[in-house]
Amino acid sequence: MQKLKLESLIFTHYARSALLSILTIEILLLIMYFSINAYNGRQTEKTLKAEVEDVMPRLVTQAAESINENFSFITRQTRFFAEAHVPLFATPEAVIVTGEKPVFKKAANGSTYQDNLKDGSSIFISATGKTGPVEMEFAEKSATLNPLYRHVVQDTPNVVAAYINTPGDLNRLYPFMEKVWEQYPPDLNMEDYNFYYLADEKHNPARKPVWTGVYLDPAGQGWMLSCIAPVYRGDTLEGVVGLDVTVEKIVSNVLKMDLPWGASAFLADDKGMILAMSEKIEKLFELQELKSHVYSSAISKEQLKPEEFNLFKIADPSLVQGLKEIYTSQARIAELSTREGPVFLIQAVIPETGWRAFVIVKESEVFESVERLARISQMIGFAAIGGMLAFYLAFFLFLRSRARRMAAAIAEPVETLSRATNEMGTGISEAPIAASGIEELDTLTENFNTMSSQLAERSRELVEARVRTEMKSKEAELSYTRGLYESASGYLHNVGNAITRMESSLMDVQAAIKGAAQFPEVFRTIRAGGEKGEQTLKKFEEVLVGKTVPAISSAATDIARIKDSIKQTIAHQQAGFISQKQIPERFDLSELLERLCADYTPRAAKAGIAIHRAITPETGIVGFREPTLQGFENLIKNAIESSHESGSIRVSCSPIPDGAEVTVTDDGAGIAPENLPKIMSAGFTTKPDGHGFGLHSFAVALSASGGRLSLTSPGPGKGATVRAEIHNAK
Repeated sequence: MQKLKLESLIFTHYARSALLSILTIEILLLIMYFSINAYNGRQTEKTLKAEVEDVMPRLVTQAAESINENFSFITRQTRFFAEAHVPLFATPEAVIVTGEKPVFKKAANGSTYQDNLKDGSSIFISATGKTGPVEMEFAEKSATLNPLYRHVVQDTPNVVAAYINTPGDLNRLYPFMEKVWEQYPPDLNMEDYNFYYLADEKHNPARKPVWTGVYLDPAGQGWMLSCIAPVYRGDTLEGVVGLDVTVEKIVSNVLKMDLPWGASAFLADDKGMILAMSEKIEKLFELQELKSHVYSSAISKEQLKPEEFNLFKIADPSLVQGLKEIYTSQARIAELSTREGPVFLIQAVIPETGWRAFVIVKESEVFESVERLARISQMIGFAAIGGMLAFYLAFFLFLRSRARRMAAAIAEPVETLSRATNEMGTGISEAPIAASGIEELDTLTENFNTMSSQLAERSRELVEARVRTEMKSKEAELSYTRGLYESASGYLHNVGNAITRMESSLMDVQAAIKGAAQFPEVFRTIRAGGEKGEQTLKKFEEVLVGKTVPAISSAATDIARIKDSIKQTIAHQQAGFISQKQIPERFDLSELLERLCADYTPRAAKAGIAIHRAITPETGIVGFREPTLQGFENLIKNAIESSHESGSIRVSCSPIPDGAEVTVTDDGAGIAPENLPKIMSAGFTTKPDGHGFGLHSFAVALSASGGRLSLTSPGPGKGATVRAEIHNAK
């Protein structure tokens, strides 16, 4: 058996009872702290996500409604603007030009332009266009609409230009354009441009105002889109009017959207072509918005926005897939993966044009506050762990110091007792052992001193008796000496057995103390680290926990039991003497058990334990009343002490041939299987303060009259049942 040093034993128990329990609690608190922080973080993220899903669609919808209202107003203005041109084609003779009349001239490239009325609108007719009387009459009389052109442009938000184009390649445009022949190509064909052909009979049979896509304005206004409407005389398309909105205007309005969480907005048409976007969207899509254009020459053909500005052509394939899905489903909000991380994409449809208003919110922006709080919480948690480690280092050193002092206080009197017991084999010393100040050891010392003095006194009395009886006859002398010897031998046999057990236990303690001399070398090996340190630590743990601690604990328990054993030896001899002189009597066992249950019910109730009875009335037996009473009182008390709170105890009694059978059952601590064979042994107990003679004494008393005491248990924590079979005494 591996021996354990007393200092290590005490320190181990200190660590288990104090250090480990506090450490466990603090670890649980740290786990709770981090768990609660993680839970709060998840809940906050859910709340923020719900807020995004609630707030952002409403903001985007409001923005879309605002844009739609603006477009609806422009659409109505376009319709009104188209209707104002109908009389010029239907009844041109009824239109009278007052004041200064427009003056037309030919440019060097062959195109025709208006040279005066510069505060109004300009006229341009391509070199290949029609300049006959009808066309020139319209060019002249359309100047009467200059006030309307001015009103439509100046009083309609976001509109930068108003115009009409005819099949004869005539264009009237407000505001007035200086040197218009330099801006337009001389061979301009209006039917080649979307701001004309999208309103013709083929593309617009309903003859309603329609919106173009983004195109490069040949008049030099840059990238723009137009709301156009046809002007018919009967079934003849006489021209197409339009109101222009530049992309820069749209971008300005989009960028003015006040969005939370650093969100960014962009517009796209029904085919996915990006119409306007902010700088953040440009970075995300890896595009540069075409907000302006440098005109190096006149625009001779239609120029639309490049295909790379289509949402379905951007560089991020995962984002393209998500955009296609949201276009198809028309969901209000979706979560997409991008190269910059996951984002929320919110959309709203603009009914007037079929366009989409989009807002993108990065999840990292939404959850930034949560992540920042999580980082702070982690720092606080790690700081707490650091403080805890520092505290336990200091506490470890403190416990080690306390263990050394306590070990020294206990080891000295134990070693003194050990030396004294060793000397008893060679001679009895009459010098008493001094008290140590430890109650249990002092009791053992006192008993040892008493035993030593009694043995010395009896030895002296024996010597004196021998001297007094020397003159008697040899037979009487031998008989008397034999009697004294047998008496002393029996007593000393019991005491000697106790001393032998005590010597064995003390030798175990001494061996454990001597074995501790190896610990400094063990600790040096562990501190040196490496594989050898790990192996040494593992072996040290096996020796310390698996062998040394149980050995010391067993030795300490044996010493305590020896003290009780010496007392119980005398008590049982006295009890045996008394019982031999007792006379059996007949008494009511059921009444005795009812009274015991009634007496112990208040005590059990305080612990929340119920006592149930199943006692057959008038169950009489012949036996010894007092030992029986003490035995069952001990059984009921043991059952109460073993039961847990809200538990129950059952006491039953029924007659059997030549006696009675009593069972006491509880649902408490139970008995381990390995302890069941030893439970009736003298001195064996599972209770910290037990002496191990209760069940043994009752079993001996029952067996004297042919009865039997037995105990069964399903295992630890599952309760136990004690069954007493009592036979009538003869």
